[in-house]
Amino acid sequence: MKRLLPVFISLLAVYSSTLMAAEITTINPHVSLLKQPSSLIVTQKIKQLTPVIVSQSYDYSLSVLRQAYYRGIDDIGSTIHLQQGLWAGEPYQPGGSIMPQVMLLGDLKAMGRLNSQNAPMAVVLLNYSPGGSGQFLYLAVMAYQHGKLVNIATQYVGDRVRVKGLTIKNSTIILDVIQPGKHDPACCPGDVARHVWHLNHNKLVEVPSHQAIVRLTPAILANTDWQLESWRYGEPVTEIGNIDLRYSNGHFVGKVDCNNYTVTVKSQSQPGFIDVLEQHVAITNRQCGDPLSKHRQQQYFKQLANVTQFTYFAGKLALTYRHDNHIGVMIFAAKK
Repeated sequence: MKRLLPVFISLLAVYSSTLMAAEITTINPHVSLLKQPSSLIVTQKIKQLTPVIVSQSYDYSLSVLRQAYYRGIDDIGSTIHLQQGLWAGEPYQPGGSIMPQVMLLGDLKAMGRLNSQNAPMAVVLLNYSPGGSGQFLYLAVMAYQHGKLVNIATQYVGDRVRVKGLTIKNSTIILDVIQPGKHDPACCPGDVARHVWHLNHNKLVEVPSHQAIVRLTPAILANTDWQLESWRYGEPVTEIGNIDLRYSNGHFVGKVDCNNYTVTVKSQSQPGFIDVLEQHVAITNRQCGDPLSKHRQQQYFKQLANVTQFTYFAGKLALTYRHDNHIGVMIFAAKK
């Protein structure tokens, strides 16, 4: 991988607008101002004072966050500047291709208020890869100070942690993850856990979540409707296609365009591993309007029947399948 050349990109400037309004008080011209009661004169002066309202704009769009400055990555020490969501350090060996990298994790972010100042903040996730097998997850809090976007707090989460969800609720950060259990191999974390932090004087303080850690089984997919986003990495589903999935009582159910389907899913002993029983598939046989619908249906069920594992990736569902000595990953996004 070629080392990224430094590119200087100016952050979006945030301006405050000042709104001014004046209240005009009419005075009877036949009454001398000197003869008016002093209280009336004070009242009129107060009415003539102009209230100033300052409106602060907070731009936490992904385009801005992908070009921001971040700090707090333990091994790096200094502030880094992401460019298009990626930072790459110097190669460990002159002319080498192995180097430390930091990447903004997908399009997953949360926005909300984290302190008494009532100003909204953004929370994003950074993946730090030092160049070996480790993939270290960090949580970063972004805020505007004096009109500039600043990384005010950064917290290490863990190694090879998969993100299930990220929210801000009641001024707390809630991060749901799939993390390695006591006896899990490095490749396949199996504990479903929740981490909760408060922001205290620009420091993240973790507090008990009071949610028990459970193992990763298909039951965790219940109560969420998923829509197929990519057939595999780098191959998105066309806008015309509409393929969705839901887990219910040991089955994947959903629709491929105008046809409904049901397929039996069996959980294996190792967390996250499943068998999709191709012989237990029921599909309706409607003729959909799109001529490519039949092709999409065939491709989807060929891949679904060969799914062997599921997990989460940046808040999305990832189904790993094996077909013709090829390993692919279908990506599903949660329906809003």
